[in-house]
Amino acid sequence: MATQAPTSRHTTGPRHARPSRLSALSGLSRRGRLPVPLHTIAVPVTLGILYGVWAPFIQRHGNPLNALQITLGVVSGLVLAILVFLLMRMPRTIQPELRATAFGVVAGVSVGFLHSLTYASVLRSSGIGLTVGGAAAIATFYFFHTREK
Repeated sequence: MATQAPTSRHTTGPRHARPSRLSALSGLSRRGRLPVPLHTIAVPVTLGILYGVWAPFIQRHGNPLNALQITLGVVSGLVLAILVFLLMRMPRTIQPELRATAFGVVAGVSVGFLHSLTYASVLRSSGIGLTVGGAAAIATFYFFHTREK
């Protein structure tokens, strides 16, 4: 037919286009995906920002914001974001009990620390941290066991 483009008889398979330079610069793999899933980055960053804003807000007690409180927010938000990122990248081959305990410890320590910024007693902050950590460990344990293959 006259409307079809001529084809070569010597092709052995489909032609592959060269990857663009833009995809190499943006960190995308050949298939157009990020090397790390998006939620593995978005969840820790969001939690770190929220935690980093919340900590100095509690610490100020109605007074003007100062540099020490800003430093507290940046450092505590960064530490929490790194810990959550490492927990989310933890291999699936680790026992669900150990993974759930790790999530519970991070949740309990972070909430206990935030409560200690209100000048509450150490026992009360520890009790709230243990309660939240235990609840988070139970919830993540349930989550990991129901999605186990």
